[in-house]
Amino acid sequence: MAGSAAYARIKTDVLAIVALIPRGRVATHKHIGRHLKVMPRHVATILATLDDADRAAVPWWRVVADGGAIGRHVRRDDQMQRLRADGVVLSPVGIVQDLAERWIEDIGALLAGQVKSPPEPKSRARGLRNKPTSTV
Repeated sequence: MAGSAAYARIKTDVLAIVALIPRGRVATHKHIGRHLKVMPRHVATILATLDDADRAAVPWWRVVADGGAIGRHVRRDDQMQRLRADGVVLSPVGIVQDLAERWIEDIGALLAGQVKSPPEPKSRARGLRNKPTSTV
């Protein structure tokens, strides 16, 4: 498939979708593949084989496996670091923790500009704001 006109078209379509994924959100190979009518494995392979220029042009790290898992690949640590920098909470084994809030299931809505970054998480600290500090 690599090198064919069909592959080039699918790669262009995948990169166009990935470029639209906002900070703090993730999409899955499965849903991108379903939208493009290709196998999720094709989407994963395209993203795994991006050259440096393509990797610099799109937020490839925002695409995860079904269920929010980060796959085991050579850029796994980089992907996890970039997701965390985006505000995505990951488990120690590399699974998106707040997947229901972060996941883009409807790729059509993404393409229509209807998917935005999630709001910044609110602090879970209770009773610590404006608390006097000890001078002792």
